[in-house]
Amino acid sequence: MSGQSDFDNDVLKKKFEILLDEDKETKKWYEGLFIKSLILLPIIIFIIGLVIVNRPENLKDVLLVLLYPLALISIGLLILFGMTSNLK
Repeated sequence: MSGQSDFDNDVLKKKFEILLDEDKETKKWYEGLFIKSLILLPIIIFIIGLVIVNRPENLKDVLLVLLYPLALISIGLLILFGMTSNLK
């Protein structure tokens, strides 16, 4: 009986060590910077385009301002889908 208990303890210790090793592997801030820039770039371009360059004055301009970020997000999603399809 004690042999089975020792085996269970050893297996649990190995699993615990694996979990601790995975915890110690933290990502650096610059890892995944390309993906982060793909997320932030449309937002930055939208804010610059809306606040600094183009202030909407009539209904047509307001609709264009709303379609602009949707187009940027769609382009970002297409790039993301293209990148993930290359990984498979």
